[in-house]
Amino acid sequence: MLELEAITVTAAVIENDGQVLIVRKRAGTRHAGRWEFPGGKVETGERPEACLEREILEELGIHVRVGQFLCESVYAYPHATIRLLAFRVDWRAGLIRLTDHDAMAWVPPAALSNWDLLPADVPIAEALAASRSRSTVQEIDR
Repeated sequence: MLELEAITVTAAVIENDGQVLIVRKRAGTRHAGRWEFPGGKVETGERPEACLEREILEELGIHVRVGQFLCESVYAYPHATIRLLAFRVDWRAGLIRLTDHDAMAWVPPAALSNWDLLPADVPIAEALAASRSRSTVQEIDR
């Protein structure tokens, strides 16, 4: 059996007013029309946090600060196994301009399951929805 290449990729969880940014892969790319959290492939010798800052600047044209690690997702696509590392990210400067994607959306975490997310991104959406519902429960308990 052929062993698939394992690729480490980062994903940014950028929040604004209780919503999370997702982007849609443009036509002519692998997984065109599917939604994902922005980010990209970690280069050899690169720290995931540095990768995420670089990728967000390249893909969205904005400067960010990488914060807390959120979760890891591993998914075997036909072309490769993806190890996706998701981090919370603070938007520091710049205006979003899409280069690798053809659309973006700000989505409440609880509604992410309604979007056609790539399989590796689904556990991130689930973690966000779960953490949001836990914080809501904690607020009600006070």
